[in-house]
Amino acid sequence: MMKSVFTNIIVAFVLLISFSLQAKDPFKARVSQTETELPHHRVTFQPDSTINLQEIVVKAFRSDKRLRDTPGSIGIMTNRQLLREPAFTLASSVNKIAGVWMQSGSINTNRLTIRGIGTRSPYGSNKIRAYYGDIPLTNGVGETTLEDLDLEQISDIEIIKGPSSGFYGSGLGGVLLFNPLRPAKDQLSKQVSAGSFQTIKYTGKLAIANPNAGHSLVYSRIHSDGYRENNETNRHNLTWTSSVTKNHTSINLLAAFIKMDAYIPSSINKKMYQETPEKAATNWATTRGYEDYRKVLGGFSVQQTFSKNWQAKLSTFAQTNQSNELRPFNILQEKNHYLGFRSVAEKKYTSGKTTSRLILGNEFFTENYQWQTLQNNNRAAGNLLTDNVEFRWYNNIFFLADLNFQERFQLSASLNLNRTSYRYEDHFLSNGDQGGKHQFNPVVSPRLAANWKSSDKISTFAVVSHGFSPPTLEETLMPEGLRNTAIKPETGWNFEVGAKGSVSESLWFEISAYYMKVKNLLVARRTAEDEYMGINAGSTNHPGLEIKLDYRLIERPEWSSFFRINASLTRYRFAEFMDSGINYSGNKLTGTPASTTNWMLETIHSKGLFLNLHVQTVGRMPMRDDNALFTDAYQLANLMAGYEKTFKKLTVSLSSGVQNILDQHYASMVLINATAVGSQTPRYYYPGLPRNYKTRISLKYSF
Repeated sequence: MMKSVFTNIIVAFVLLISFSLQAKDPFKARVSQTETELPHHRVTFQPDSTINLQEIVVKAFRSDKRLRDTPGSIGIMTNRQLLREPAFTLASSVNKIAGVWMQSGSINTNRLTIRGIGTRSPYGSNKIRAYYGDIPLTNGVGETTLEDLDLEQISDIEIIKGPSSGFYGSGLGGVLLFNPLRPAKDQLSKQVSAGSFQTIKYTGKLAIANPNAGHSLVYSRIHSDGYRENNETNRHNLTWTSSVTKNHTSINLLAAFIKMDAYIPSSINKKMYQETPEKAATNWATTRGYEDYRKVLGGFSVQQTFSKNWQAKLSTFAQTNQSNELRPFNILQEKNHYLGFRSVAEKKYTSGKTTSRLILGNEFFTENYQWQTLQNNNRAAGNLLTDNVEFRWYNNIFFLADLNFQERFQLSASLNLNRTSYRYEDHFLSNGDQGGKHQFNPVVSPRLAANWKSSDKISTFAVVSHGFSPPTLEETLMPEGLRNTAIKPETGWNFEVGAKGSVSESLWFEISAYYMKVKNLLVARRTAEDEYMGINAGSTNHPGLEIKLDYRLIERPEWSSFFRINASLTRYRFAEFMDSGINYSGNKLTGTPASTTNWMLETIHSKGLFLNLHVQTVGRMPMRDDNALFTDAYQLANLMAGYEKTFKKLTVSLSSGVQNILDQHYASMVLINATAVGSQTPRYYYPGLPRNYKTRISLKYSF
């Protein structure tokens, strides 16, 4: 399949190049453009709301550069793209970016991977960092709960693919930057999204803005009965953001409350997946297993500009979370609190046509994590089984230097020094005190990137970067409760070259080839139904090719049409991998497909009508390290149509769509290396949604 996909991409690329060279209409921004003001950067939209990729300003690495001039691979999803379709999770949006793959078991169960990193996390997103502005969303063990975010407060998402530890810390796979949305005008809005399986989402937003400030309050509630048994979900989000600029001082504030109550259908075995995918795992359905949590997140940042060449920014952040999970085998109760700060000082220099800047920063993070397990006595808490407290600390000191020569050649170098430590207290002493503390050796992570503008329209780049991911405390604990202090952080080197730009002003392209080598691979070996032990099992190789093409098919006064393709072609392998005396070296990397492609056709009419067709292909994916079991390859087709119209101060938007038009049976998420517990068969599969329908209506009134 991979060869046929590669052939199709090459044919499409050649055809688009041929068409673009013959194109008569230039691919350029037309007059009467609409601008959405955002903190420190500006995105220009076409009147038909299609983003002009050449003009996007990227915030990654505090660069404030156009996408074409930024060295490295960065995927972008704009607010318009995120909100235009009636989606209830991030998966449908981020999966349109080459190299990024988000598996979704349900609204509250997702796993994000970037270039094969993060596949071994059983139920969440790990080894990938995320920030909302300057506020980290990743906890002390590297886990990020992406489903908590309210998309109404996000201007765009930037996804840095590959290690970026030189500036952002322990992100072996990459970094997600959620840039805050600053309102441009006073506005009151209401959105209602509804879909199959009794899914409905209400969102209300109040925005207040003036030239020097912007404030917004957003409340959203989502309810879904779910496709599967024991799958009901209720989530509430309340988010307040403020941005104030006065003279040379900018202040930003974030406060958010999240309440989640969700039942858990869990993964199922192959027989149930094939015959009754709508059913929950038997033990989870019997006990009516669920999770609920209450989370409060806050952040505050101040940026002071001392001169046109000198500025500093200080951010502080905190979060508290309390959760309960009723499971067939026990009850898990958790409390965690973290706080920290991030400081950045930036100095710019200019000498003739050569510009440079230096950045020095520090990020400190401390977290207190408490967890207990209790007996499940007919859904009531019984005797205490474990009682633990963990204190986690990390500190990142980072340095970045940029040099820009003659506005043609850019060189960027960054360096990060990380120190991570923890202290563990065992308050359940019936099996002895297993408490202790451990500090990992300092990790130095460099990044070197170069960008060359070979012409006004095309740039080429090269990147060498180092990343790392420390083990969690749970991964350092052995089955008998003893700590494995010999376990090491997972580390990797990434080498990448690529190019991006436009051809004959009618075709935008991005292409990158990369090779990543990961050592001290952290493997979660399952020792019981709810217990895992981490080991360093070897190394993996991650070679891959990513292609993105955006082509303007038709440009007329009344309507426009665009054709978009992106593809990720990979050959990930275990280089050296021994587990329990079995040699898996040379096998395909578990939990990631060899190829994914997206084919999108978008048509927009000047009267406000639009139609989008999206076809996604996903290759086979190994579910076991021995490669004895694979998922089936599948293709998903989605269709969406909509209408948007402004009546003086009122804007009305309506969109409806059909997902999985062909009603494909597929696994939207898998639990790799699932083991049989007792007389049960291994439960690998989270079934994907069958054909389903969604609609969204939005009303926005500007004061």
